[in-house]
Amino acid sequence: MKSNGLSSMLRRVSVLATATLAVLGVHTAAFAQQSRTPNAPLVAAAAEAAPPATPAPTPPAEAAPAPPAEAVPTPPPPSYGPPPGYGPPPGYAPQPGYGQQPGYSPPPGYAPQPSYGPRYRYSYHPGYYPPPYAVPMRSTYRPFMLSLGLGLSSLSFSNPDSSGHEPGMSYAVHMGFGITPRWMVMLAADGAWAQFSGAGVYGHSSYSLTTYTAGAQFFIQPWLYSRLGLGLGCIEWSDSYGDASDCRGQALVAGVGAEFMQAHSSSLAAELGAIVARFPEAATRGDGNEVWYSIGVNLMLNLF
Repeated sequence: MKSNGLSSMLRRVSVLATATLAVLGVHTAAFAQQSRTPNAPLVAAAAEAAPPATPAPTPPAEAAPAPPAEAVPTPPPPSYGPPPGYGPPPGYAPQPGYGQQPGYSPPPGYAPQPSYGPRYRYSYHPGYYPPPYAVPMRSTYRPFMLSLGLGLSSLSFSNPDSSGHEPGMSYAVHMGFGITPRWMVMLAADGAWAQFSGAGVYGHSSYSLTTYTAGAQFFIQPWLYSRLGLGLGCIEWSDSYGDASDCRGQALVAGVGAEFMQAHSSSLAAELGAIVARFPEAATRGDGNEVWYSIGVNLMLNLF
């Protein structure tokens, strides 16, 4: 009985296991079939829905010529002026008369800025700076300058025995070397010539006083200057006894000049100058110290 019961139990278990495996095999095959062809119905539907291709139209025998293409307009060249929207700083406005339309006046509240732009010579008031086309102020710095002058003067002398005074001519040759925009070192030769007759001289005599000095020149303004120099003085004369000269004098020169015409490398100036030369050993006719002096105005040509 026991063996028959065990064998019947094993038969039931084997039948259940076989049925379970059969069910699992059927389900596994169904899942595999679905995974292999998931989009087959969709592909078939798309193939059925696509319309038939339309044949291309036959071109005409003679095609009309195409119209010429219009030329693309060339863009204008870039301007070289200020970019759009550019303007001067707030508060700055040019004065009327410099490129403005007739009747132009700056808006209320606009005022020139004292620190805007370089300073120009031609300005109506110290705070105004005109547009860039105005002439800028020239610098007075001159590395080298050569000056030639000629003019009118008076020549005088004085000694313990006599004195004299005559009108004459003046001349000058200057060489300057710039140190700063306002200061120059000057090497100068200044002189005066005149003819004397009467007391203190013998007959009709001509005298020439020339000084050779070294000094400095200072520009008070770009057009106004002054100079001062110390050096050697020479007196030369010619009378009925012959020609003579004495270069043992001590000389002092001073002058003030105004350049009334200025160019890029030259200028014209009117210079008022004075010369004083002392000869301690009575160079000409006196018995003691003799002093010669001259005051004149020269027209100076400056080259730099």
